[in-house]
Amino acid sequence: MIRNILIRGQNIPFIKGEGVLIDHFNKIEQSKKFQNYIKSWEQSNVEVKQIEVSYVYMFGQNVGFVNLIVDAYLNGIKLPGFVFLRGDAVAILLLVNKKMVLTQQFRVPVGKFTIEAPAGMMDEQGDFGGVAAKEIKEETGISIQHNEMRYLQEMLVSPGGSDEVIHLFVVEKNMEQTQLDELCQKTHGAEGEGEQIKLVIQDFTWDNVLKTQDSKLIAAAAAYYNPKL
Repeated sequence: MIRNILIRGQNIPFIKGEGVLIDHFNKIEQSKKFQNYIKSWEQSNVEVKQIEVSYVYMFGQNVGFVNLIVDAYLNGIKLPGFVFLRGDAVAILLLVNKKMVLTQQFRVPVGKFTIEAPAGMMDEQGDFGGVAAKEIKEETGISIQHNEMRYLQEMLVSPGGSDEVIHLFVVEKNMEQTQLDELCQKTHGAEGEGEQIKLVIQDFTWDNVLKTQDSKLIAAAAAYYNPKL
């Protein structure tokens, strides 16, 4: 199946790859992550000849991850065109009682447990603050109000292969230590998503930030320490 989508006022073939269900193909075209991706081309002069959907991974009824093959040229030379379409995400530097509240969970793609800043993918509503507060609650059990969050900046994660942009926030608050200790004894995560998350409390130092190897946390800490970056 081939349709046309508009990029810079021109009709570009949008192709359903073999094995992609028509219902999923329709949902991709309507999804916020795909629409944002198409908008990102408006500011460039790179020629796009066609875009093919080669694979889609659904989150229930919603579009999760999409593999695209983009036929694009700059100065007549074909560019590498594989795109892992994830869409926008949020990550939060969460400081409680002046210490970092981090999450520990097993990450299948890297085959090991990781320690990270609380984070999550954007939904179709596009409310960054709302998603940030929701992810903190799901992953840590801590309730956050919108006015407790401060936006830091956005970051590209892996532009050589993925469209993902992470929007970074910081939250600083105080809690009773007994309440925080209770949360550390529990397992957290969104119901039905297979998450088994434990909390890790660490001093907010550069050594501890860097030891996590979590690019989200490192970028958020850098933006926090250097607000003019």
